[in-house]
Amino acid sequence: MRCRILTLFLFSAIPSGAGSAIDLPADPQGAARIFYTELRRLGVHSLPAGEEWNLLAPRVTEELAQAITLAQKEQAEFMKKHPDEKPPWVDGDLFSSLFEGPKTFVIGEAKTKGDRSEVPVKCVHTEGGETFKWTDTIILKETEKGWLVDDIHYGGSWDFAATGTLKEALAPEEE
Repeated sequence: MRCRILTLFLFSAIPSGAGSAIDLPADPQGAARIFYTELRRLGVHSLPAGEEWNLLAPRVTEELAQAITLAQKEQAEFMKKHPDEKPPWVDGDLFSSLFEGPKTFVIGEAKTKGDRSEVPVKCVHTEGGETFKWTDTIILKETEKGWLVDDIHYGGSWDFAATGTLKEALAPEEE
């Protein structure tokens, strides 16, 4: 029985590809775990685009997908207007408090109220003898499709940590 459950979990964690339906976990913790696993597997360290975005998009709400799509358009327009300048969201982990992103993570206990759930994600990044530990909170929304990522609240407390939320970080740049 245990092997059967593990097999079911593993198959649900494999994305089906762009535009196709995917199995979403019935619980917010499972949805958070799969989302963060996909981020790490894909090596997402900037605004997701192309195949990265095709694999992540089915796991996010329409509202977050719209924010990412608008940011992609803004980024493309910036690159056309300013080809010699660094465009917004071109590097750095948008999905965590640390620019480099976590090397490891542990999904905490979900706090669910109605169709919304907050799941703490304990993150660790060690590099060059320096270790950062922090807890970001992934906000999920239960939809008819299942639990989808709606936002991430950054929880890092060191200098230069990302602050606020993912949706705020994706807001249009002021010119």
